[in-house]
Amino acid sequence: MKHTGELCTSLAAQRFAVVAALTLIATFSTPSNGQAERDPHRPACSDLHCEQIKSFLKAHYCGESPYGNGPEDGCEIRRPNPPGKSVKVTADFDCNWGETNQKPNCKQRGQPTSQVRDMVGREMRKLGVPSKEGRQTYFVVWEEPSSGRSFVEARYTRSWKEKLMFCKLIAIIDGKSYVRVLRKVKLQMIDPDVRALTEWSLLDLADVNGDGHFEVILEADDYENHWLEVVSLQDGDTRTIFSGLGYYL
Repeated sequence: MKHTGELCTSLAAQRFAVVAALTLIATFSTPSNGQAERDPHRPACSDLHCEQIKSFLKAHYCGESPYGNGPEDGCEIRRPNPPGKSVKVTADFDCNWGETNQKPNCKQRGQPTSQVRDMVGREMRKLGVPSKEGRQTYFVVWEEPSSGRSFVEARYTRSWKEKLMFCKLIAIIDGKSYVRVLRKVKLQMIDPDVRALTEWSLLDLADVNGDGHFEVILEADDYENHWLEVVSLQDGDTRTIFSGLGYYL
């Protein structure tokens, strides 16, 4: 029979062993990048298809890498100018914040057709934009002659005291005048200095995985976090097949 001192020593040793084992488990279960939480906008690639898309994006839309405060495999996002050879740009706009008048200064170049304006206007009204505020909506319109589709980015912005009323929509209009909404931001009031929302912009139209079909490449912007998203358009379905890269500040 063990004495009391020996028994206490044995129990202490067992507890030490359990604690050590749990510490090892916690250590090796921690992600390799040292972050305890996964980045929801940059899930790790789990197959070759994802890696293929990632390599294409890095080759065509990435500058300095890494950039800003990360991630380690991220990069500065570069916009192609003009976008892919299959794209005909018929409308575009620029918006900059005016430091003097404290208002967004937007300039429209080219105009959407009346049909596109009406169709997109109906979708914007579903998001809360007043029907009489069409002049405050700015458009990017890409036409794809081979398919008859149009890719539209519409942004509504209007200053309100020290805030902004903001709404955005990215959609596809096919040859049958059917609208498919890819991304949307409902009408809301935001702080122009700290935008607590995620918005998307058209970046390019390209075959990112070599399957003969074009995908939509988007740039996502969440204040100080920027990343790329790829949307597949096969068989009339829209599906996000990649999200990642980019940078945060």
